[in-house]
Amino acid sequence: MRLFRDLNEVVQMRANSTQLHRPSKARLRDVAERAGVSVATASRALAGNPKISAETSEAVYKAATEVGYRIPALGRPSKRKPTRLIGVVVGALHNRFMTILLTHLHDALSEYGYQIMLLIDSMNDNQQILAFRPLIDGYLDGLIFATATLDSPTVAEMQRRGIPTVLVVRSVDHLNVDVVEVDNEHAGAVAVEHLHSLGHRRIGFIMGPENTSTSRDRTRGALAWCDRAGLPREMISVVWGEYTTESGYSNAVRLLGTDEPVSAIVAGNDTIALGVLEAAKRQGVDVPGKLSIIGFDDIPLAGSPLVGLTSIRQPVEAMAKMAARRLVERIQGGGLKASTRDILPIQLVQRDTTKRIDSLP
Repeated sequence: MRLFRDLNEVVQMRANSTQLHRPSKARLRDVAERAGVSVATASRALAGNPKISAETSEAVYKAATEVGYRIPALGRPSKRKPTRLIGVVVGALHNRFMTILLTHLHDALSEYGYQIMLLIDSMNDNQQILAFRPLIDGYLDGLIFATATLDSPTVAEMQRRGIPTVLVVRSVDHLNVDVVEVDNEHAGAVAVEHLHSLGHRRIGFIMGPENTSTSRDRTRGALAWCDRAGLPREMISVVWGEYTTESGYSNAVRLLGTDEPVSAIVAGNDTIALGVLEAAKRQGVDVPGKLSIIGFDDIPLAGSPLVGLTSIRQPVEAMAKMAARRLVERIQGGGLKASTRDILPIQLVQRDTTKRIDSLP
């Protein structure tokens, strides 16, 4: 893992130095016996045959991992002519942070002589993977995932198929894959520490999906800080939703409508925070007089005089440049280098939506 304390200082930490695609003496027959299927079925499952059920494919892949079978780079001939084309996977484009990231990824990859192809799809199940397989195997030199769930099967499948892959913004569990992100646990702690320092004790968290690393880790870091500060858990409310304005609005109405409403809200990102601001306005709740709000990302709109949102800034340009660099290194290295984890710094930007309160709720 590489921890960037600032953009010029780098401290390298390796969580796992195991190289990808380590040679193995295990045979396909060993995989089949372990999974309890025929050799032919095991072969078709590893080839991504759509006629093989998801359950059987999962069992075969698991068996292959357990016996140490080296799965070939399926559908990708080693001598395939490079296309200089990179696929960038995003779930949606309603988040302004994502469009800024895409712009910087385009510019960074262009400097290396690559162009991007945008894939707007969550790609979280086998059928979606199969639909994109001809494109991925035939045309793309690599993939950058700007969206992924913690248990995403897609990232693991790309590794099995020998596709150079990098994750940016989010991470997944239990995979040795290149990741570029911020320290989200630290970011969550910084957000709640800021609110606590302003006198807030009854704090609400309106986060994105619970099965994403950004939501999980920001919440985990914030709650851990609250525990260290001695803030009782009954003073804290956590709700999960989507990274959308609508989710922020509806969940804010819920938190503000209780007998003991929160005096501060940590929003999972700035898009959610905009929904919280709208809900407060419609409920007649003064911001920041009665309610403080803090978001994540620091999108351009957050700094607008009309919004003035306090936010945790992510270094989006630096993240894009690092992701592009790691992918090019992965492509040039042929998949033999150890995976890296680059952690970039965050910054608290205080504006008009957070304020000290005189009395505790």
